[in-house]
Amino acid sequence: MNVYILGNLKSYLGKSCFIYDKVLFLIGNNLRIFKKMKTLPHIKVTPEQLPLISSNSLGVEIICGAAGSGKTSTALLRLRSLCCMFAERYRRKGLNKSVKVLILTFNRTLTGYIKSLATHQIDQDLDISLEIDTFGGWALNNLPTIELEEKPNFIKGLAYNISELSHDYVLNEVSYVLSRFLPQDLENYITTERTGRGTLPRVDKHLRRKLLDSVIYPYLDHLNQIDKKDWNGVAVSMLQDIPSLEYDIVIVDESQDFSANQLRAIKHHLAVDHTVTFVIDTVQRIYARGFTWAEVGFEIRRENSHRLRENYRNTVEIAKFAAGILSNMPIDADGALPNLHAAARQGKKPRIIRGLYSQQVDWVIKYIRENVNLKEESVAFLQPLGGTWFNYIIEVLQKNKLDYVQLTRKKDWPCNDTNIALSTFHSAKGLEFDYVFILGLNNQNTLFDEEDKDDRVQVLRRLLAVAVARARNDVIIGYKLGEESKLTKFFDI
Repeated sequence: MNVYILGNLKSYLGKSCFIYDKVLFLIGNNLRIFKKMKTLPHIKVTPEQLPLISSNSLGVEIICGAAGSGKTSTALLRLRSLCCMFAERYRRKGLNKSVKVLILTFNRTLTGYIKSLATHQIDQDLDISLEIDTFGGWALNNLPTIELEEKPNFIKGLAYNISELSHDYVLNEVSYVLSRFLPQDLENYITTERTGRGTLPRVDKHLRRKLLDSVIYPYLDHLNQIDKKDWNGVAVSMLQDIPSLEYDIVIVDESQDFSANQLRAIKHHLAVDHTVTFVIDTVQRIYARGFTWAEVGFEIRRENSHRLRENYRNTVEIAKFAAGILSNMPIDADGALPNLHAAARQGKKPRIIRGLYSQQVDWVIKYIRENVNLKEESVAFLQPLGGTWFNYIIEVLQKNKLDYVQLTRKKDWPCNDTNIALSTFHSAKGLEFDYVFILGLNNQNTLFDEEDKDDRVQVLRRLLAVAVARARNDVIIGYKLGEESKLTKFFDI
């Protein structure tokens, strides 16, 4: 990595476009240049993908791999042949019914893009019922009217009953417990290993008992009294309160960030004969969900778990930098670090610029003007947090007459010629850009308590690595000396 004190850099210019990362294995294979943000290149199968998409077996399939390996495009390539398989099964049986397909994505930004990709994979002559949504959107569309508890003041007050842990850690632990265990199984929390939650801070049986009695049970009683549900309750309702919707084909993208109860609900809504594909990368996991496949009812064997190893997106230098951020992090059996050896392209090392935030932004605007072809290349300004953290960047972009779109939580993918995007790390999962700028990285927007470091720091490191790995050509990170995020100690400079 090169470090710059704001100022002297000749840039590298590559050729690409702003497209969804899961189809970027097409680079070097006659990929056309598209000008609109909403694009769909012709998907060309790689040797790694061919065995997976030609296998039309019933049951569970896991597709795992590092960022940029083409996981989601593989699942969507399978979709075409699976739809044909089920349509033919119904034809042979003389059944006049639609093939029911459900695709669930982790966030609304991904939903908008995958809609475009998935609909192009389905033969328009087939009778297909296709639903694409987030878990929350899908659940609310199928459940009776639910009043959501969206103001967590009550649970925040209860969290202060646990003086042994920080307030935020208590809230995270409660979310973990309620998303992993069904209401009737909450007592299992006392003795069950807290998989994925780290060893610090220590949460022993005595403290777990206190969490249940002083926070979790009173919170659930409160929800019952006011007749509302939180999002964990919505997942439980999808499992317990309505009959199976009997989907033939289900694809769950970024499934490492779905909770145990969400996966149980998905299983409940599978048809007797079905195929379900989980696309997973535990390195990119944002939440410490902490459960096993068997725990949620899915039998995963070696023959139905597939790993994609090639990195079709990053340069060697970007992949190395992202891997460094994750150095010594625990990786699950179905996870994978960015593959340094599989990244074939050489490029510039990610760079650090140091100075006032206004100087960082001005430097990047000048860099874009001099080095980026916005008709063909894409730029992302990524931030750990949303809201007001984008205000100054927006002000400067407007002042410089540079059009931009905000992607965070957008359900419909923008269909215009704008190639500057603003997004949180969280909403950038699954997307790809030619250039990524992470400016103003400080301790305020990557805050964690010292006692939470074993859990919260892992989450933040994963988020930062995900953000870095969005880039094809170049990554530039900026901060003010003396206010830099503690995460900078993981940079391999």
